[in-house]
Amino acid sequence: MGEIKNKTTLKELNERYKEYPTRTSEYEINGKKYIVKSHFVGSKDLNKVLFDIACNKAMTEMLNAG
Repeated sequence: MGEIKNKTTLKELNERYKEYPTRTSEYEINGKKYIVKSHFVGSKDLNKVLFDIACNKAMTEMLNAG
């Protein structure tokens, strides 16, 4: 059988990442306000992220140029 994984609670995540920079954003969707708190932990490959953004933008511009 598969291994049982414990789910991490929001409280545990907040404690784990409390020292990292954060940004709080508010969004309104269908009249309901949502608050999103982002923690920047530096675990993404910045080169890949920028490459993907650039490729997506170039593809969109080429497809919409006609």
